[in-house]
Amino acid sequence: MHKSLLRNLFLGLVLLSSAVVTAQDIHFSQFNQSPLTVNPSLAGTTAWIRAAMQYRTQWSAVTIPYKTIGASFDVKSKKRWIKVAHATEKYRQSGENGFGWGVNVYNDRAGDGKMNTLQANGSLAYQIYLGEKSMLALGMQGGILQRSINFNDLYWGSQYDSQMSSGYNPALPPDKAIAGGDNNFISPDISTGLIYTYKKSERYMRGNDQLDFTLGAALFHVNQPKYSYLGTGEKLYQRMVIHGQSMIGIANSSIALAPGFVIQRQGPNQEIFLGAMVRYMLKEDSKYTGFVKGSSVSAGGYYRNRDAFVAMALFEFSSYGLGLSYDFNVSGLKTASTGRGGLEITIRFLNPAPFIYSQASFGK
Repeated sequence: MHKSLLRNLFLGLVLLSSAVVTAQDIHFSQFNQSPLTVNPSLAGTTAWIRAAMQYRTQWSAVTIPYKTIGASFDVKSKKRWIKVAHATEKYRQSGENGFGWGVNVYNDRAGDGKMNTLQANGSLAYQIYLGEKSMLALGMQGGILQRSINFNDLYWGSQYDSQMSSGYNPALPPDKAIAGGDNNFISPDISTGLIYTYKKSERYMRGNDQLDFTLGAALFHVNQPKYSYLGTGEKLYQRMVIHGQSMIGIANSSIALAPGFVIQRQGPNQEIFLGAMVRYMLKEDSKYTGFVKGSSVSAGGYYRNRDAFVAMALFEFSSYGLGLSYDFNVSGLKTASTGRGGLEITIRFLNPAPFIYSQASFGK
């Protein structure tokens, strides 16, 4: 009984934050594997095809775990890539302006009340190549936001009964605040974003003097969709995002550094997430036959301000990638959570594989 009350108190705090519109969007620690939740203009910027699935579970030490499942897919509108006149017969981007598009969906469920958020979006980005090394992209995203909750599975202060040994009487009516509320609704959602990308030099072992980086800004929930269950008309705050990531090769070695950051602000809430990974190239693609597939392993850590330290690893083989991360809670909640935050798993597919580009330039 006491555990159920603790769980519902925790969920009640989340529900209350939703009622006064201080809730935050869901987020993945492996943000670079869920690009369309960071910026719509990232659609179609990496490969012909990029697909990923993510699973996240958190707060199992405090309450019924929050579970989030996400999937994304994005692609260039046409094969704007060319073969390079080189012994390896690899590919690079052609440098033609054009569109990229993508779709992403995630579902988040929390607590005894099965508080559920379902988001489904479509993104369209237009990419303008400024030269051999740089690109600008503007993106738009539109979709739906659906939220639901089961009020009957929650405990309320109005159901406290001092005459009962348990102190709880489910026969009493729930809190009057939910009278007239809406426990299931759908709202339209619109977002936009802009990115700048720079790519330079080789990424193979023999040179590995590459310098790639992407900087971007995005605004989510431009139209501020409905968010509150209590029927009081509160809207979801807009979410402003500034982000960047890079790949810096250490010349004539198998090592590259991959720093990154995301800064988000949504109403009174702010998140600063920054860190880096070290990538070690285990093997590059066969120079002639293509039968030997490239592979790499990356490991590192990120820090989410006043909330968590995130240990992260990524294994890549040919077109496939497997990412693992764990959030170690360092906030004031660590007394209850004992430092346990959230586990996240990502499965990713890229075509072409990240190992087969003979150069990291756009090839205009």
